[in-house]
Amino acid sequence: MHDFTTLTTRLSDDAPCGISVEYEPEFLALEEQAQGKPEVEYGTTLSAATPPNWKAVKALAMPLAQRTRDLRIALYLTRAELNLSGISGLAAGLGLIATLLEQHWEHVHPQLDADDDDDPQLRVNIIAGLCDNHGLLRDLRVSPLVESLAVGRFSLRDIDLASGELVGAVGSEVPSLAAIEGAFQEVGPVALASTATALDDALARTLRIEQLLTERVGIARSVDLSALPMLLERARGWVKRYLPEQAETEEGASPVPDLEARAGKAPVQRGEINSRDDVRLMLDKLCTYFASHEPASPIPLLLQRARKLVDKNFVELLQDLAPEGLAQLKLVSGLRDDG
Repeated sequence: MHDFTTLTTRLSDDAPCGISVEYEPEFLALEEQAQGKPEVEYGTTLSAATPPNWKAVKALAMPLAQRTRDLRIALYLTRAELNLSGISGLAAGLGLIATLLEQHWEHVHPQLDADDDDDPQLRVNIIAGLCDNHGLLRDLRVSPLVESLAVGRFSLRDIDLASGELVGAVGSEVPSLAAIEGAFQEVGPVALASTATALDDALARTLRIEQLLTERVGIARSVDLSALPMLLERARGWVKRYLPEQAETEEGASPVPDLEARAGKAPVQRGEINSRDDVRLMLDKLCTYFASHEPASPIPLLLQRARKLVDKNFVELLQDLAPEGLAQLKLVSGLRDDG
């Protein structure tokens, strides 16, 4: 369904990634189509913004991707697949980008700047687009996590609206918590397992992309893609809570989370933190705020570090934060290394 294998092969010995198409009419049309149309005001008349036509984006991108290897085209394809096919499409697109970075770094377009000591900044900027709050991250937030013929389709944004974590526009329709819960229960484990697998794949490929880019350009010039994995982990957490095997591993736990209680119909107030999941959610929100309003702030680096420590025990925390003190702890406590 999303087999991009043919889009990653060498095209020729002389030009393994083909020629650049960035000035060709088809590429310019692709860029224009992927932008959509902004809101326009004519006197007292306001013309609403129009989102991209993702079918048209894919139709323009595929022929170009078959005759050149270009990270920009791969990113457009990734967004198109996410919007057209959901999480599985996102995973496929991320796999395409990862393969281009891994197998074709020397020749993939846009080319390294030979006049500036092979400066990779153009490529770095493209990869940073994976964490555009007004681009792919927004697409992911509204992409359906669950689709029920009987109840409807619901996304992370719908869950946030329903639980009160996000306030919608005045007069906008807020989805029902009961409907969301009903949709997760109605679709069954096979569909949920498929979504969970796609989320796992997307997460692994995002981490691989960040690793590959850092290996190629160095940590100082690489980009922080943590906003995308954090969003994928949130989505994965919601989906996996409804899988039967997840319920079985949590002894005494209900197989379906009580969304009504989470939303505040129990004595839980909006913004109150009652679990480690709530801690992770709050840290994610803080990172999103700084990314949107204070992108130069170093605070998200500390927040992301804190997020990785949430599930660690005392010994693991000490090993991560002050490894030099671990030996002394083992000495005074009698702890021994396994094996």
